[in-house]
Amino acid sequence: MNTLLAPQRPSGLPDTLRLPSRDTRTSLLDRLALHVGLRLLLWSTRTPRLADDRRRHAHTYRHQEATAQRERTYLREASLAPRP
Repeated sequence: MNTLLAPQRPSGLPDTLRLPSRDTRTSLLDRLALHVGLRLLLWSTRTPRLADDRRRHAHTYRHQEATAQRERTYLREASLAPRP
């Protein structure tokens, strides 16, 4: 690109810097809309509740309890085992 043929600005400042300054504060309505939008996003990605699927919840709970029990048993046996 030939810079000699490009439009020249006398001040050398880009046009965006010469715009009148705008208020940088976010309005109350915009903040409220962002807050509601964030809450909706968080709500849409939540895990299903107990009332939604009782059978799956019960299965998951039993699985977690069985895993925790196996871990506790292993740690108990490991700590009570004789040391060489």
